[in-house]
Amino acid sequence: MNDKIEISSADIRHKEFASNMFGYKKSEVKEYLEMLSIQFEDLYAQRMNAGDTDQLNVYEDRTQTQLALEQIQKREELIAKTMLQAENTRNEIIKTAQKEADNIIKEAELAAKKAIDDTKHYLNVLNHEYVNLKESRRQFLSSAHAQLKTVLERLEQDPLFTRQKEADLDKEFEEAKKITVESKEKNVPQNN
Repeated sequence: MNDKIEISSADIRHKEFASNMFGYKKSEVKEYLEMLSIQFEDLYAQRMNAGDTDQLNVYEDRTQTQLALEQIQKREELIAKTMLQAENTRNEIIKTAQKEADNIIKEAELAAKKAIDDTKHYLNVLNHEYVNLKESRRQFLSSAHAQLKTVLERLEQDPLFTRQKEADLDKEFEEAKKITVESKEKNVPQNN
């Protein structure tokens, strides 16, 4: 049998692995390789101390190393699956968030459109009321003007409105008074 070891602890310690998009966590692999290299050095030292009589231990060491490498590969596969699942979960979260954002935007747009429509309707109602108020005011002013005009005409026709008319009225009153007094004096019998 060949008792030459084909791999050294330094080979284990400095082994580099290719990584892909869903690769492994390098720090965990490095830590595990460090632990393997220490165990490998211990086993190698034990073998050197035990001599050539302990060939079985070398095979056991290789088997254990092979098992450790398989465990590393399984861990790497598990990490890759976990990364893939995390990526899928992230994509689903992004899709869900985008849908929610789109729904919120649509709801806001509908609410804004309704508010604009309500405001337009309210402004139309106000405009209609404003036109009606203007017309009512116009009618009121026209009616008030006509009534005031009539009152002014009556006031102007009133004899007491001007001094001249008042003087004429006073003169007529004095004449009527004089006639009345004279007429009463004629009708009153005289006592002699």
